[in-house]
Amino acid sequence: MDYVEEDEQIIIRLDPGEQVLDSLETLRDDLDIENGFLTGIGAVDTVTLGHYDVDEQEYMEEKFTGQFEVTSFLGNIGPDKIHTHIQVATREFESLGGHCSGARVSGTFEVIITRGETPLTHQLDEQTGLDVFDI
Repeated sequence: MDYVEEDEQIIIRLDPGEQVLDSLETLRDDLDIENGFLTGIGAVDTVTLGHYDVDEQEYMEEKFTGQFEVTSFLGNIGPDKIHTHIQVATREFESLGGHCSGARVSGTFEVIITRGETPLTHQLDEQTGLDVFDI
């Protein structure tokens, strides 16, 4: 992983074999990031997607392997949590997407974190069972 800090942004490049979320957690801890939103693109060869059932208050997850283009990677980063969603495309140009629980870089992965001012800590929302912003 390489990165550059610019004013309120951090520009990151992940290399083949790196785990996306583990790398972002390391960077968050090293740079003491408490508030930010992220976006990215790249290529992965494994991705774990999740979908949350609000009625049952549980995640369903499935791991996919293959060669995927990351067409969208979005999320937020706070001191207690990194929450990301990802959309990937197959060689047949079919899309898969959902909550990102894990992804491994196959080619490159480029992310920009934009820092904010409000710490993005989370608290449990009893109605949905989700950890939501404590603002």
